Amino acid sequence: MSLFTTYIWLTVSNHNHRKPAALYAVYALSASGILLLIITQFTGLFYYFDDHNLYHRGNYYLLSQAIAVLGIALCLFMLISYRKNLNRTIFLAMMSFFVLPVLATIYQALAYGFSLQCLAAVISTQIMFIMDTVEINLRFHSQQADYRKARYEAEHDGMTGLLNKEAGWKRMREYFNHMSSRDEALLMFIDIDDFKTINDTYGHTAGDFWIREVASQLRHIYRQDDIICRYGGDEFLALIRNTASEQVLETTLGIFFQQLARTSEQHGQDVHCSVGVCRIAATRIRRNTGISRNTDEGNGEDIRGEVDFDQCVKQADLALYETKRSNKGRFTVYNYTPPPSQNPQISAPRSGRKV
Repeated sequence: MSLFTTYIWLTVSNHNHRKPAALYAVYALSASGILLLIITQFTGLFYYFDDHNLYHRGNYYLLSQAIAVLGIALCLFMLISYRKNLNRTIFLAMMSFFVLPVLATIYQALAYGFSLQCLAAVISTQIMFIMDTVEINLRFHSQQADYRKARYEAEHDGMTGLLNKEAGWKRMREYFNHMSSRDEALLMFIDIDDFKTINDTYGHTAGDFWIREVASQLRHIYRQDDIICRYGGDEFLALIRNTASEQVLETTLGIFFQQLARTSEQHGQDVHCSVGVCRIAATRIRRNTGISRNTDEGNGEDIRGEVDFDQCVKQADLALYETKRSNKGRFTVYNYTPPPSQNPQISAPRSGRKV
């Protein structure tokens, strides 16, 4: 009884160090019951055994039951007093400890027979164990769901559902850090042309619509393992992994421009995007068999080295600037060249393609 009352207090207290008087009263009743039980061994106060070793109730047997019932009643009072600190499942499970043992005690006081109190207490503790286990599992899954939701919200842009700049930047950098000389990729800057004019002409609601529309089209055109993020404002950054194919680039961007033009026509608004691409082609080393891509003049030495993510971003940005300067609504491609500090003997010319 004392241990169960302590368990209840630890469950409902919420780290409140001030213990209620009912808790101390239960401790006192338990100590009194233990002391009287010891005395009973010598006086037959609660029970005794006759010469044939048969059990008999003593004259004060009902006092032992009264102590138990009173202790349980005090424990029940404490549980009800702190009901608001428990959820419904745990509260009902704890209530079973009062209902079953009290019913067993009443029956046992009126009918001489099997000792049902211990059996009722065991059944009650099993009920509480099962319900506590269920509650812990439900709470765990709820916390996991909350964690996944919080992580998603921390990594994604609320308007578009794409990765935000920080999360996208981090994943792209991780990919570049693990690239080998045979890996290839396309890094693209996508920008909505004259976005301020769109806001001024059609309103900020229209501007928000086009940001979501561009994000949606990029998400549907490219694969799930590609990394697309909202870089900020009306700009997007996309890393198309494991390919540097110009045909793939032209096909996918062609679809993107066509869909954007179709949506623009449906809404009667002149909206288009410019794209700058940094193309990282795989190194193919053919020693002494002629000039190969990303190698020096045919001797087979790989000059690409490690791909510098910041350099790729810079070149994609320069390609975007070139597109916006000369031919908006199209795309320009720069082949990746290492920064001068990484490869000082090689110049870094930019080759562009406008389609």
